[in-house]
Amino acid sequence: MCGRLRRLRYIEEDISHMAPPPGSIEPAARRRRSGDRLFAAACAAGLVVLAPAAARAQRQPAGDRPANHRIDAEGRLMIWQQQLGASAGGDRSAHDFLIRRARVAVQARPSERLSVTIQAGQDNVGASFAAPDDGFTIKDAYLNYRQATAFQIAVGQFKVPFLRANLESGFNQILVDRGTLSSLRPARQGSRDLGAMAWGNLRRSQYRLALLDGSDQDGGDAGWRFTGRIAQNWFASEPGLGYTGTSVGTTRVLQLAAQYDLQDARLDSRDDAAFGAQPRDYRAWAIEGYWEQPVRRWALTTEAAWLDRRDDYAGRAIDRHISGYYAQGAVLLPGAPSGRLQIAARRENWSATREGAGDAPATRTTLGGTYYFAGHARKIQADYTVKHGQPELRNELRASYVVTF
Repeated sequence: MCGRLRRLRYIEEDISHMAPPPGSIEPAARRRRSGDRLFAAACAAGLVVLAPAAARAQRQPAGDRPANHRIDAEGRLMIWQQQLGASAGGDRSAHDFLIRRARVAVQARPSERLSVTIQAGQDNVGASFAAPDDGFTIKDAYLNYRQATAFQIAVGQFKVPFLRANLESGFNQILVDRGTLSSLRPARQGSRDLGAMAWGNLRRSQYRLALLDGSDQDGGDAGWRFTGRIAQNWFASEPGLGYTGTSVGTTRVLQLAAQYDLQDARLDSRDDAAFGAQPRDYRAWAIEGYWEQPVRRWALTTEAAWLDRRDDYAGRAIDRHISGYYAQGAVLLPGAPSGRLQIAARRENWSATREGAGDAPATRTTLGGTYYFAGHARKIQADYTVKHGQPELRNELRASYVVTF
């Protein structure tokens, strides 16, 4: 709109939402769920209101509009084919075809300093293995006030600034989806939360300091969630609220980053069944690096992170410690007349330890490729993952078809 569609680089996508087990929703959770529905309905109404305004803006001659008054929109669709292998325990191989992600995003910029972003959609439509979203949900809904490049304030629901892979769009990964280790966060609602965040860029240095409500908290006495991230870039800056992933061979980028995430007395529905309703003081930190280097008609992309998480349960001595790393890399081959081919691989290795209960190691090894017809806007991806851990895990073959419009 305003004569064209613009890529909303800092509107990011979530991985699948984990549905709670039947009968696990307490009255406080129901009240919270009701509030979430009202919030979703209000934001959906905002989309309805903004759409006609976008149409009017497109019809209005460009010379009659202030330069900063604009509305941009984008749609995204990701469709998966998925094959789970047979297991030694007797499980047969299984196949699934699903809409992995469907998104509609609108951004309004009423003034030079203020922007409004709303992104809504649904995940895992028709899924047999993953839990589908409970209807059309709000992914992002926030205001961003820009006092200066070095000082901005975001208020609403947005991505938690922890790990670059989570701040990159789920549509822009070098493999079909993010790895497992980057999703080991204490919330089934994914990588977003409600709150406020101060952020900005000082030349090629970035900071993000967020005070959050603590997503996925169904009542209780959980404290505020605090998340901070600092990063330093070389060669090219990345000044947006999120990251676009690989530039498909157009930009030289090097980034080193560190982050910390904490919340007291929080619950974790994704924990083992005996501990999911147990309050714990949650702490996690990570360091990571990202490097993309064009080399003539080729390009190399590498990314690695080390993560350490601790859960100190209230009134129990059996605390949990998770630590491990993931590393991934890709080679972009010389361009063909109709697109570019990229070969990628990822290795994940971590262990989860409970005091007095021993160690539970796990690994993932993934190999795959992407064919870019038009960058991230139109592409086909496929990968194969070999999984080891307890309980026994099934290897996985995935194909993904992506279009952005």
